[in-house]
Amino acid sequence: MSRQKSTRLIACLSVSMFLVLVTSLSFAEKPRFGGTLRIGARLPQFHRLDPRYNTLETMAPASGMIYDCLFNWGPEGYKGLVPQLATDYETTDNKVWIVHLRKGVKFHNGREMTAEDVKANLDWRINLPSGWKPIKYKEYIKFLRAVEVVDRYTIKIILDRPFSPLLRILAYALRGIVPPEEVKKWGSKFSAHPCGTGPYRATLIKPKEKIVLERFDDYWGPRPYVDRIEYIFIRSDEARLIALQKGEIDMAQQVLEEHLSIVEKDPNVTCQQAIVPFVLHKHYFNFRRWPMTDLRFRKAIWMGADWKNIAINTRANKSGLYARTLLDYTDFFNPGAVHLVPGYNPEEAKKLIRAVEKDAGKKIPPIYWLDSSSFTGRNIAEPAKMQLAQIGVTLDLHLMSHAIWYEKVYKDPKAEWSSAGYGLGFGLDPFMGFNTFATNSGTHADGKSIGGYSNPEFDQWLDRALKANTEDARTEAYHEAEKVLLKDVACIPLTGYRTIIGYNKKVKGFKLTNTGCIYVTNTWTNLWLQE
Repeated sequence: MSRQKSTRLIACLSVSMFLVLVTSLSFAEKPRFGGTLRIGARLPQFHRLDPRYNTLETMAPASGMIYDCLFNWGPEGYKGLVPQLATDYETTDNKVWIVHLRKGVKFHNGREMTAEDVKANLDWRINLPSGWKPIKYKEYIKFLRAVEVVDRYTIKIILDRPFSPLLRILAYALRGIVPPEEVKKWGSKFSAHPCGTGPYRATLIKPKEKIVLERFDDYWGPRPYVDRIEYIFIRSDEARLIALQKGEIDMAQQVLEEHLSIVEKDPNVTCQQAIVPFVLHKHYFNFRRWPMTDLRFRKAIWMGADWKNIAINTRANKSGLYARTLLDYTDFFNPGAVHLVPGYNPEEAKKLIRAVEKDAGKKIPPIYWLDSSSFTGRNIAEPAKMQLAQIGVTLDLHLMSHAIWYEKVYKDPKAEWSSAGYGLGFGLDPFMGFNTFATNSGTHADGKSIGGYSNPEFDQWLDRALKANTEDARTEAYHEAEKVLLKDVACIPLTGYRTIIGYNKKVKGFKLTNTGCIYVTNTWTNLWLQE
C-alpha cells in the first residue's frame, strides 16, 4: 500500500471514529422524556404553596413549578426579566403600566387565564378581602392604586406615583396568579389544593414529608421532559447530602461549604454554586436609642471589630463572603463607594468611644445585639463581642429563633434592640434593601424605617431612582443613595450569601443562576434524566 493511500485511509478512519464518537455523545446527551426527579428540600413545602403567603423559590422550589409570574428572572438571573404570563408592557411615566398577557394560558383546573384573573390577584394587594390574613410582601408593591381590565388579555396598572422597579418587584411579590374561584372554594386550605398555571400540578401533598407534582399537559410553555417531581423534606444538611450519595434523591438543596470535598470525591454527584445577591447580612443601628444616635459611636463600632475576617470566617474553610458595601455582589455595585468604608482601626475606635462618653457625661450601657440563632448570626455575634470589648463596648447578645427574631426586628413597637442583624439584600433591585432605610417606609411597626433612620438627602435620591426613565439614571441615583447610607453609617454591611446545589450526574440541563432557584422547566431551561 502506498504511503499516500495509507495516509488517506488513516484520515478516513479518524474521521469515521470521530463521527461515531460525536454521534454516541450526542445520543447520550439527547434530552428524553420520562422519569421522576427527586429533590431534597430544606424546608417543608406545604405552607409555601399559596402564592399569597409564599416565600422565595430558593426556600420553596415546588411553588416555582406550580405557578408562573407575569415576568420572571431569565438565564442570567437578576440581570433581567423574561416574559412568562405577560408578553410585553408599556409605560411612559413609570406611573401607568399597560401589561399584555399571554393568550391560551390554562389554569390547572382547565380554565383559561384572563385579564380578570390578574386584576383580581392584584386587587387583593390593594384591598384585603375580609377574613384574610395579610398578604405577604404586598408592602413592596408600592403606590398601587388601581388595576383596570383593558381587554381580555390586557390590564392597566395605575400607581399613585412613578415606581420604576415595578416589574422587578412583581417578580418577587406576586409569585403566581391563582384562579379566584379556587381561592373562594378552598379558603384558608388553598395550600392543600394549589392551582396555578405552571408546568407541573400538585397530585400529592403530605405536610412535613413531601410534595409530588406531575407534568401539566396543557402548559403554555415547553413540554417538561420530567414526568414527576418529588420534593422530599430533609431538614438536616448532612442527611440530605447522604441521601444524594445513596441515590435516594437526585438533587440536594443547599450543600454546605464544608461538604464540598465529599461531593468532589464522589464520581456520581456534582454541584453548582452561585452568590445570591438577594441576601446581604448587615447590622442596623437603632436610631431611636442612645448612643446609636451618635455618628461617632456608629463609626467606632465599624472600626472597632475586624468585620472582614469575621465575615470570611462565618463559613467553613474561610469561605464567607465579606461585603465591602451595600451593593457589593450585585449588578449595581459601585466601586466608587468602597473608599467610604473605614478599615479596622481599634485604637481610633477607642478614642471615639471615650469622646462619646465624655460629651454625654456617662458610660455607654451594654448594647442590645439582636440576631437570629443561625450559624451566620452566631458566627458574627461571638467574635464581635470579644473584639468590641477591647474598645470598651459590651455586647448583650440576643440570638433568637428566626420567627422570634423577625418579630423583634419588624413588629415589636418597643424596638428595644440597639443593633439588629437582617439579611434582605439589594440584588433583585436596590429598592428592596434601600426601602428599609426610607424615613416613612413603614418597614417597622411605628411606620418608620426599621432602624428609625431618617435623612432627607437619602430619601431624595431614592425618590429620584424610582422616577428615573433610564437604567443609567436609576443606577446613578441608587449609587448616590448608597453613599449617603455609608457616610451616615446607617448600618454595617457584613456578609453575602452563597448557595450550592448538589445533584446526581444523571440530571441534565440544570443551570443555577444567582437567584439560587432550582428551575426544572421554564422558557429557558428544561431538565431531563439520563438513563
